[in-house]
Amino acid sequence: MNAVNGNYFLDCKRVAGIDLAGSPRRPSGVAIIYNGILVYADKVYFDDEIIGLLRSHNVCIVAIDAPLSHAKGYRRVDLKMKKRGFRVLPPGWRGMKMLVSRAIRIKSILESMGINVIETHPSSALKNTGFRDVMAALSKIISVNDWSFLEKGKDVVDAVIAASVAWVYVCNKAEKISDVDGAIFLLPSLGKK
Repeated sequence: MNAVNGNYFLDCKRVAGIDLAGSPRRPSGVAIIYNGILVYADKVYFDDEIIGLLRSHNVCIVAIDAPLSHAKGYRRVDLKMKKRGFRVLPPGWRGMKMLVSRAIRIKSILESMGINVIETHPSSALKNTGFRDVMAALSKIISVNDWSFLEKGKDVVDAVIAASVAWVYVCNKAEKISDVDGAIFLLPSLGKK
């Protein structure tokens, strides 16, 4: 892959999004986009299922809805998100620690396979577009032939939003909020408020 500006990939046509659950006993949403077209959106449970699915689709970028670094409370990047009006949870909360550990483990495995992993927050990503309606926002970013994923639950919808963030990331259109302890990528503003 050819890196552009250190983070973006010219030849990356396949991206994914994961709305990760803290425990494999609860479903995680996974969505995959090929060249701007949503091709997969469903629930999976186990790490090996997630990794196998991403490997079988040969994705190059994955956006995960989970903090990708530990902290005692809020990270500085989280505080920047809150200042912008986005409602994020601190990685240091007891209930978040298992999620963060799982996300970091999956990130490590994916990166060892040459897959780049970025952090996102789907509700903030959607809010940043200026649209409340998922269909209205996503139809301006990706092509969707089957909107039935909307009936599969919040996990799957958030995974599609995360995959859309990965898509705009490779297109060099994602908004980045960062600090010394992390970076969170969002969908761009689409102008409607």
